[in-house]
Amino acid sequence: MLKKLFSTLFILFSLLLWAVPVQAATIPSGYNIWTLQTTTDTHKVWTVKFNMPADSNSLNNTNLYITDDNNKVVNTTLTTSGTSVQIKPSAAFIAGNRYWIFITGNITFVNGKLHLTQPLAIPFIVTVPNSEITSVSDSYSSLITSLTVTTSPEVYSVKINQTYMLYQGNNTYTLGMTALKQGSKVTISAYDSNGKSLQSQTYIVN
Repeated sequence: MLKKLFSTLFILFSLLLWAVPVQAATIPSGYNIWTLQTTTDTHKVWTVKFNMPADSNSLNNTNLYITDDNNKVVNTTLTTSGTSVQIKPSAAFIAGNRYWIFITGNITFVNGKLHLTQPLAIPFIVTVPNSEITSVSDSYSSLITSLTVTTSPEVYSVKINQTYMLYQGNNTYTLGMTALKQGSKVTISAYDSNGKSLQSQTYIVN
């Protein structure tokens, strides 16, 4: 019976899924990366639902936590109700930034007899409402820095400085740039299909 329960253990996430592949600077080995989530709520309370109640002593900020895109842990509080766990930020998320929810394999069930079969990393972006450029994030390296920009559907192309970004689908653009340092400033510009500038903003590499 336990073997059957172990094989069917799963998680439901209380959000519409967007089929956008993403990567973070550092994801622990063995984690399954879910598709990107979006929200405009800077105080978003996230809900994770298991298919059975988790052991209360395994639900803590070590086994279920949020980081920003630079692996800095965000202060949160956890509230449990039946098979659901709510993750509430202690302070507002920053609009335009990307974050990660980590659900580790140390969460247990049935008094420690079962473990979560697959640890999960769930990325989400807090988008800027009423903006053509809804979010900007980067993955910094001294060799090459990858920048990701998401936009409204009205945007046809995006440039960083004078270089066009590559369209990846789902209103997402990416570009790898060399010679950038942490603290470097770049200009991001969004255009419509006629080449008309819709929005321009400065971004500082993290």
